[in-house]
Amino acid sequence: MRVGASDTGSAGCPRALAHKARRRAEIRRSTWTDFTLGPLMAAADLSEFSGRDDAAVIDELARTRGTFGTDRPPAHPGLVAWSIEAFRNYRAAWQAHQDAMHTPCPIPVRFPWTISHRRDPVDERGVQRYEQTCWGRRYRSEDDSIREMWLMGLTAPAERPEIVTTAAANVATFGGGTAPDRVRVVLFGARSPVAMPVLEWTSAQVRQQAQDLIAPRLLEIVDGTARRAGRNCAECPDTPDCAALPSAELLPKVPPVPGPRRTLSVTDLRYHQGCPARYHLQRQLKLRDTALVEGQPIQIGRAVDATLRIRHTGHPSRCTPGDPAGEEVAALPEDSRRTAVEMLAQHAALCPFPDVEEVRDEQDRFVVAHDKSLDVVFGGTPDLLYRRAGGWVWRETKTSRRRLRRDQPLLRQVPQLALAILILSAGAPERSSGGSRVELEHLRSDGCALEELDPASPALVAEAREVVGELVRPLLGDTMYAPNPGDGCAGCEVRRWCAPGVAYLTTGGRAKP
Repeated sequence: MRVGASDTGSAGCPRALAHKARRRAEIRRSTWTDFTLGPLMAAADLSEFSGRDDAAVIDELARTRGTFGTDRPPAHPGLVAWSIEAFRNYRAAWQAHQDAMHTPCPIPVRFPWTISHRRDPVDERGVQRYEQTCWGRRYRSEDDSIREMWLMGLTAPAERPEIVTTAAANVATFGGGTAPDRVRVVLFGARSPVAMPVLEWTSAQVRQQAQDLIAPRLLEIVDGTARRAGRNCAECPDTPDCAALPSAELLPKVPPVPGPRRTLSVTDLRYHQGCPARYHLQRQLKLRDTALVEGQPIQIGRAVDATLRIRHTGHPSRCTPGDPAGEEVAALPEDSRRTAVEMLAQHAALCPFPDVEEVRDEQDRFVVAHDKSLDVVFGGTPDLLYRRAGGWVWRETKTSRRRLRRDQPLLRQVPQLALAILILSAGAPERSSGGSRVELEHLRSDGCALEELDPASPALVAEAREVVGELVRPLLGDTMYAPNPGDGCAGCEVRRWCAPGVAYLTTGGRAKP
């Protein structure tokens, strides 16, 4: 069984995490690599272990599309562009960090540090060897008295849970032969040329922290048996027969497509409909230009959603028009802040509290159902998921300046409702016994409306299958994820790395891929 440092901070399904510890990663053959940091790590290897200068590494990255002569799948053109930028940031961050250290760690370590414990004969779990590992980049001082473990991220350096950085320090200390005097854990985010040291401990401190914090967590992971349907289901071998995961033929008219099991949400489907390249880069690879400023309607919607989440946490009373707006709304520009406050006041008329039996917290609001025929786990995160009169209520909150159109079907205007109907009709969450419903809370500055939908209605289920099916078919069969330049490029969070999208905007919409 092998447990990585990042696994110690997982809040997902315990049984899926235990399965992950027991099995090696599956090799998935696809048109493009799905390992976002793969090309960056390969470029860093070439720089550090082959002595190539940065310009030569970048040329090789672009020429080979990130494969560097291996048989790995190439990177999508957008990921190639992102990886070149990330490599430059990494080299700058690494050099600045080493220059700032009193005792630098300039020597790269090629082979992973691993703590290994062997059992002979095998133990009661059927395991012969236990391993603790940490994925990232490794460095040591000239005399190996100090080691550094770099944890890699996709945006700016971001804080990790204490248990993750402690597990990383433990592997760096005791996973490479004789223990050093001290270890550092450094965070790096690929969108920033800055590294962030977050921990420097002596070996004795690491040993004590590992005994107190890591050892109990490792036992929880390897003995995990509880099932929790959610974001881990697509990778878990138990998915086809899991008792915690509702299963149904959600889209009987959509033909299955061979390939690995995947999780799909309405956001995935809508992104792919607008631009397949954006879906691949932003939804699959998790790339995002954090410097891009969101439009005013999106900012207002996020602030209203965040405020309602906070108000509805725990066992609250009914919201009132005079409730304080909170930090998220206060941070908006004045005109946007006024609109958000007016929308929150309208919500008071539709607030379901206190007449609520149970509320799912944010961690457990991702609701899933498995379509066995397509081998797709469909999922969605309601803005509010609560139980009333024994049935679950999936509420979506939509903010806008205008009323909903009455000349278009509601499910086509808000396809999140269509997928919610299908997921609830399959028995989620927790194989619900019935009485569930879907709600749309529509907030405007000058009014509000509440639409209620019954997932047990055959007519609504049929309509939902049509709406979702039209979005799913083209996505399942797509392997190239070609860009589709258009008006959406202006607000696209991955446009920075999309040459056709940049060309479309700079030529006034005349450029095509």
